[in-house]
Amino acid sequence: MKKFFYSMAALLMGLAFTACSDSDNNNENNDQFSVIMTNPVVDQDNYGLNTTEANYSSQQFGQQAIDNCMTLMNGLENANTAIASSKLSEEQEAYLRKVLETLVSNVIVPTYTDLADDVEDLENTLNGLTVNTITQAQIDQACQDFKQARQHWERSEAFLMGAASNFDIDPTIDSWPLNRSLLLNYFNNGMDDEMLEDATILGFHALEFILFRNGQNRRVAELQGNDTYTNFQGITGAQELAYAQTICTLLKQRCFQLQVAWEGATSANADRVAVVEAAHLEYKTESGLSYGENLMKAGISGSKSTFATLKAAIAQVLSDDEGSCVAICNEVGTAKIANPFTAGDIAYVESPYSYNSITDFRDNIRSIRNVWLGSTDKTANQYSFHTFFASVKQETVNKNVENGYVGAIEAISNMPAPFVKYCSVVWGKDFDDPENWDSITEDEE
Repeated sequence: MKKFFYSMAALLMGLAFTACSDSDNNNENNDQFSVIMTNPVVDQDNYGLNTTEANYSSQQFGQQAIDNCMTLMNGLENANTAIASSKLSEEQEAYLRKVLETLVSNVIVPTYTDLADDVEDLENTLNGLTVNTITQAQIDQACQDFKQARQHWERSEAFLMGAASNFDIDPTIDSWPLNRSLLLNYFNNGMDDEMLEDATILGFHALEFILFRNGQNRRVAELQGNDTYTNFQGITGAQELAYAQTICTLLKQRCFQLQVAWEGATSANADRVAVVEAAHLEYKTESGLSYGENLMKAGISGSKSTFATLKAAIAQVLSDDEGSCVAICNEVGTAKIANPFTAGDIAYVESPYSYNSITDFRDNIRSIRNVWLGSTDKTANQYSFHTFFASVKQETVNKNVENGYVGAIEAISNMPAPFVKYCSVVWGKDFDDPENWDSITEDEE
């Protein structure tokens, strides 16, 4: 394979590139296409919390986070445009296909496998809890399991395309705001099958409400007696634990579904396939492919992939309106942050009981980083979007995306924490007040 060759116009544009054939560049027949390994721009592992009291009334921090998400969106859209508008050589197409294969094998499947492992651990911990024998150590372990699972889920949201969307897994396990009124009604009047089909009282956020309050792990004494949350004082810990165990099993089934849908049925995951099938959940495309195969076989004639072309698959990964890197970046900026912070929809704060909002937002952006680098360890894989653009000498594309995700993570980290307090102070609203339980955004929809 030869090195890529570019016209001066393409270099000046800083985005588009055109590959020349052998006849166009006979002087370089002996050159081999080489992967240029450059160090990507990466974020820190830890950021200090902004808890300066005066900063809670300052709107500059939230606005900067929103603006930086929009900057990252532009970088991602430009990266996709650079590929979509270019005449790719066979070598470049083969390389980009390797990028998609790496994305599936090094990022998507491992992330969903870790998520499934964590939720299985959480279920095992919760199933050991009874009000008669419960210990604080058990509660703390359940909270740790929850946060670990939550991290892997949030770091999967840049690839909600495919199974998570097609099988309604995302709304089933991660709908918010938690419908506190409906949940209270269930506890007061008993559960029925119809209520367990309402995503607003299922999944991560219902579990969060039971396991955490005011950023702290629930205390044993409370779970052995009655809840202390506004209007929930008549609800026993026994009721809450039983509900948590029920919905965690549903959560586990769906997380198993994500893993096997992307990985396909194997001897190693046979037990999880059996759980998914017993729950009557689908895990293949309509043509019978795994979702990993569906992405990797994009544009291959006769493959039965839903992607007609390689470029269509790349567009879905990077910039489509739903299920892509751009989509989650847009959601973080214009919904997760802006709805409560800019529009005053205080009920819309995500992860308000565990005070995990800022961590969630950062992990959403890190899911974009992982897609871009083709790895989960902040290094660029040999086959990644980073190395591709480095190889075609489009370092501006790399810098825009990578500075974009680092800038977004830093700006999110700079928002006063916890985010629920920040929004409450800015708008003068109490998140826990029943008058603010109903989401303005959902009412408008």
